[in-house]
Amino acid sequence: MGRRRAAIASVAAALLAVCACGADDTAAEKAASAFAAALGAGDLVQACELLAPATRAMVEYQQSGPCPTAMQQDDLAPGAVLQVEVWGGAAQARTSSDTLFLTRTAQGWRAAAAGCVAPADDAPYACKVSGP
Repeated sequence: MGRRRAAIASVAAALLAVCACGADDTAAEKAASAFAAALGAGDLVQACELLAPATRAMVEYQQSGPCPTAMQQDDLAPGAVLQVEVWGGAAQARTSSDTLFLTRTAQGWRAAAAGCVAPADDAPYACKVSGP
């Protein structure tokens, strides 16, 4: 009887883990879509709210100004979110025009890098907006 309970507990834990990943995928996808929609609508205040804190600070530092003003200079226009992959506290969202990277924060999923394109070789992604 003890083995059966242990087996049931193991299966339940595995199902819970799978369900949690699905929830993270959905939450990350919603965050990526909200960020893309804000950019598409020209709502740079909302787009800045959806940046990870470190990324927002880096944008403001690099452009020497508030985030919405700085984001105007980055010429970001991600398309519709096509695919999201989640790995723990990080996610990658492929859009019809580029790639977003997200991170889980205390406020939920936030964009850590945007306007990213994969190079032809094995070099890292080149991103228009990214944190430290």
